[in-house]
Amino acid sequence: MTRNIDEVYVGSYEFARVVLLTIATFGILGTEQSILYFAGRLEAKNQTNELRLVYFKMLKIIWICSVTVLVVSLIIPESFLISVGIKENLLNVLKKCLLILPFYSTTILNTETIRAYNKVILSEWFRNIFKYIPIITGTVLIIFEVVKVGTLLDWYLYGFILLAVISFLVLLILMNKNSKEHISAITSKEIFKVSYPMAISSFYTYLLMTIDIFLLAQFFNLHYTAYYAIAMKIMSILSMVIVGVNINYAPKIAVNYENKDFELLNRNLKEAAKTIAFLNFVIGLILLLGGKFFLSFFGENYTEALPAYNILIVTQMIVSLFGMVPMYMNMTGKQQIFHKIMGFAVLVNIICNVVLIPKFNMVGAAISYAVTVLFWNILVTYFSFKTDKVYLTLWK
Repeated sequence: MTRNIDEVYVGSYEFARVVLLTIATFGILGTEQSILYFAGRLEAKNQTNELRLVYFKMLKIIWICSVTVLVVSLIIPESFLISVGIKENLLNVLKKCLLILPFYSTTILNTETIRAYNKVILSEWFRNIFKYIPIITGTVLIIFEVVKVGTLLDWYLYGFILLAVISFLVLLILMNKNSKEHISAITSKEIFKVSYPMAISSFYTYLLMTIDIFLLAQFFNLHYTAYYAIAMKIMSILSMVIVGVNINYAPKIAVNYENKDFELLNRNLKEAAKTIAFLNFVIGLILLLGGKFFLSFFGENYTEALPAYNILIVTQMIVSLFGMVPMYMNMTGKQQIFHKIMGFAVLVNIICNVVLIPKFNMVGAAISYAVTVLFWNILVTYFSFKTDKVYLTLWK
């Protein structure tokens, strides 16, 4: 895509991707994480049949939240958004993201619910492969001039309508195999109470991935946004390892904590930390040694992001030593504490970005990311040890 399509269109797509991640936290409301929490809790009580009812309550919640976000966005005058500094071209991208929000939120919830039904591989296919089929299809059609280049963003966004429908049908099939009717003891109020702190934490996490992209677009142009976004995307390979291991261990952690089996809990945490560290150091070294090659694969101009890229990769390798930091907090009922830590981290990130990006461009953004992500990982690790005497890191 980056070799055949102008950086401006690639930058718009990357901007939409990170913006959608951020605003989706108001639509998903943390349910994509809490479904795993409830799955683990129900498994500990041998009540897994109730998961179906929990899912439909969550689905209702995310549609109400997503539509509410859309309606509120329509009420806010465009002139106000422009007056606070949002560029007109970025505003058009934002509007499209808001329109697709209900379907995007549904796709994310469905993907994690499939995982909650122990269909891990299928869930990973939706997360890492099926999600990109629409944008890949659009890219191929643009390259062969079947459709206009301006439709690139639409292929990505409107693909979530199809993904939401397909993933929902898959879930119906899985639920029919386990279709005993129960009256769920888990209420919508309890789901909201557990989920919304996770949503706030997720919002802060995605803000940390968005602020630098947004400020690069504001201070410079979409070319630099595209370059830096590609560096972030390559780095996200390491993030995906962390997320993948975290999600697969999440139900176990919830069950261990619910049963107060701290010996097994520590064992699972240590096992997860070793897996994350080993995979990320191997992959990280490959990415570091081949940095220029990997960036040039997207186009020669993308090598301008190499210094920032190196900082990002090294940072993520260090972060991998902290194991299941975010997931542990969410799976053990510490969502309130976690979102407060993340809120403080966002404040640190904003200050760093505002100071460093105008002076150092992409390198400033990368340094800001490094300072922030190490700050909150260290803080959460310390807090977890003080409260539960558990070791999240690779070392004791």
